[in-house]
Amino acid sequence: MIQGQQQNNRGIALVISAMTIFAFQDVIIKLISDDVSLFQILFYRSLSGILLILGFQKLMGQPIRLWTAYPGLALYRGVAFFFGYGAFYFTQSKIPIANATVIFMVSPFLITIMSIVVFGSSVGARRWAAMLIGFSGVIFIARPETGEFNWIYLLPLSVAVLYATSMMIAKKTADKDTVYQQIIVMYLVTTVLSGLMGIFFGDGSLASLGIHGIEFLSHPWQLENIAVSLTLVVIALIGTTGFLLLHSAYRVADPAVISPYEYSGLATVLMLSFMIFGDVPSVFETTGMVLIVGAGIYTFYRERIQGQDAAAEATLR
Repeated sequence: MIQGQQQNNRGIALVISAMTIFAFQDVIIKLISDDVSLFQILFYRSLSGILLILGFQKLMGQPIRLWTAYPGLALYRGVAFFFGYGAFYFTQSKIPIANATVIFMVSPFLITIMSIVVFGSSVGARRWAAMLIGFSGVIFIARPETGEFNWIYLLPLSVAVLYATSMMIAKKTADKDTVYQQIIVMYLVTTVLSGLMGIFFGDGSLASLGIHGIEFLSHPWQLENIAVSLTLVVIALIGTTGFLLLHSAYRVADPAVISPYEYSGLATVLMLSFMIFGDVPSVFETTGMVLIVGAGIYTFYRERIQGQDAAAEATLR
């Protein structure tokens, strides 16, 4: 009993550390979004992530496997990761980071819903009510002061959908693929896709289309700028470290206990957004955040007491 509690406490500390690290990563990406291409960020992050994970496995004496027993599903997951996180970072360049982050946090609701279809999980009236309340929070956040719905807020919601399907695939392929295999293949696909974007549009030719608002996508790649390269490596290091901490947390602790603590990252995001960008959530945005986070924590709680873990086994990153 005592040892289990100690392991859970360690897991909680690791989760909070990981989510804090992710918050700093997101802030750095937003800071450089005016000068660096999104595709260059994804390329450096995924390539560096592969090297860091391989180095970690080598250091820990773990077998290195660069293949997958489920190539079709792994390819889909890699494509979903590329478009999903690309859309997430793009959204963060357009709206306050906290808004994008908390809308993405509806993913546990989607995972729970998909688990009904894929794995035949049962969900009671209380959890359905909690999920509906959580989704209503999106409406509060996406409603600007004019009262008109802002379409950009649909992007983190679509990211949550892609993420939920990705987690279903991860659960299905876990019998033959390790988490490191899954992540490496995902990063490999992202490296190839973002690299192709660099080959065809890395010269800034996308800007010639004259489409307003896509500057983050159309920036020319800065391959000779040492400061930019170092910043991108730092982003990759931060992101991979966060993943390893999060993965370690779920290895040593009970997922149902530590999952709600992933919401702790929102506090760091809010603090950094205020200190660096001067973002202050409106009453509507604050209400939406409370609804989403509260409903998410309640969903994890209900799954724990019901002995189910569809959403609790999934991380928010």
